[in-house]
Amino acid sequence: MRLIHLIGLLILIATLLLTGCAQEKPLEYGSIAEEKSEEIQQPSSELQDDQNTSLELPESQNKSNGSSVLTMPEASSEILSPEEKVWRNRIDAALAPTPCPDRAKPQFPDSYYQGPLLDTHLHIPSIPDWSSEEDSLPTDQSPEGRFGGPQALLGWNVKMSEIACTLKREGTHKNFAFFPAYEGEISVYQLEIWNKTMNQYSVLFTPFIMSSGNDNEPTGFPTVDAAALREMLAAYPTLFKGYGEIGLYARENGGSPELPPDGPRLQEIYPLIKQYNLVVYFHLGEGHKDNFEKVLSQNPDINFVWHGDQLTVDEVKNILSKYPNVYYGIDEFFGGEREIFELYVGKSKEKYLETVNKKFDKVIQQAVSYWKSLIEEYPDQVIWGTDRGDAVWNYDEDVGEMQVKIARAFIGKLDPAVQEKFAYRNAERLIEASGEDE
Repeated sequence: MRLIHLIGLLILIATLLLTGCAQEKPLEYGSIAEEKSEEIQQPSSELQDDQNTSLELPESQNKSNGSSVLTMPEASSEILSPEEKVWRNRIDAALAPTPCPDRAKPQFPDSYYQGPLLDTHLHIPSIPDWSSEEDSLPTDQSPEGRFGGPQALLGWNVKMSEIACTLKREGTHKNFAFFPAYEGEISVYQLEIWNKTMNQYSVLFTPFIMSSGNDNEPTGFPTVDAAALREMLAAYPTLFKGYGEIGLYARENGGSPELPPDGPRLQEIYPLIKQYNLVVYFHLGEGHKDNFEKVLSQNPDINFVWHGDQLTVDEVKNILSKYPNVYYGIDEFFGGEREIFELYVGKSKEKYLETVNKKFDKVIQQAVSYWKSLIEEYPDQVIWGTDRGDAVWNYDEDVGEMQVKIARAFIGKLDPAVQEKFAYRNAERLIEASGEDE
C-alpha cells in the first residue's frame, strides 16, 4: 500500500513539473525573439522572383539587440486594448498583399539610357495618426496632399505591396526609401512596419529614417532630437542605412522654423549618425551654404546627400569641388528658371500625364541645359531621383513609368562614360559604405 502511495506522489510531482516547463514567457514587440516566431507575410511570387528577395531574417536581425526601448504588447487579441487593436489593424492593412502579375516591360528608343536605375528620393507614406472613427471614412475623403490630390496614407488608400508593384513594373531596381518615424506613440508602430517591409523587400528598398519632430507646429522641429532618434534606432539597430530626408527649411503655413545644419540639435545628432554609420540626406534652407560647409568640414567621415533649389548650380559645383563626402541629388527637373516641375500640377495622374506628354521635349531640353555640365564635371558625386510622395497618384504605375521615361531620355543625352554613375553606381557606392555599426 505504501508503495502505491509513493508511486502516486511521484506521478503528481512529475505532472506539476512538466506543466510549469510548458508555460512560456510573453514576448514584447520589437524584440528579436518575437521576430523569429512571427509569421512573415510573403510577397507575391512575381515580386519575389523579380527581386530575388529572401524571406529569411537577415543574419544581423537574428542577433539580440539588447534592451529595445520601443516595445509593444503581445499581439494576442485577448490582451490588446481597443486602441492597440486599432493600431494592429492599421499595421496589417499597410502590409496586406496585392496581386502583381507580370506585364510587358516598356520599350524605349535606342537613344534612351537602357541600364539599371536606382531612385534615390522616394517618400513612403505613413499610417494615419487619427481617431479610430476616421478609419471607416471612404477613401475619397482623404485629406488634401501638399501638392494636389488626396494625401497618401499607408494602409488606408495605398499599401506597401502596391508601391513595390509600381517600382517593379516601372523598372527601378532599388530605391532610397524615406520611412517616416514621428515623435510620439506612433513611431513604435511605424518602425514595426518598416522592419517587416525590409524583411519582405530587402533588395528593393534602402531604408532611411525620416524622423519628424512635429514640424507642422510652430514649436516643432524638422527632426526629433538626439535622444528620441537614439531610441528609434535602438528598436532595430541594423535596420536603417540612412537618416533623412530632413528638410532644414522653414515650413509654410505656420510650421516649424528653419533648422541650420550646424545648429545645436543636429550637432548632437551627428555622433549618433557616426555610431550607426548612416548616410545623411538634407534639403537645405535659404542661406545654409556656409553652415553646410562647416558641417562637411567637421565630419569628413559622414557621407552627406542634399538636394533642393536653394543653391545655384555654381554654388553646388563649388561645394562638390571641396568636399568628397558630399553628393547632390538631381530629382527636380525644373527647367531654365527652375520653375516647379510638372509633377506638381493638378490633382490627378490624368492631369500630370497630360501636361508631361505635352511638354516632354521641353522638359528634357531644359534639364540637359541646366544639369548636363554639373553631372559631367562631377560624375562621381551626383545621383538621380524622382522625389515622389505625398499624393496617392504619385504611386500610380503609369506615373512611375512616366518618371522612368523622363529619366532614361535625360540620361541618354549625357556622356556615355557618366551615365551609369549618375543612374545607379554612385548611389550603390553610398549603400555599400553605410549601415555597419562602428
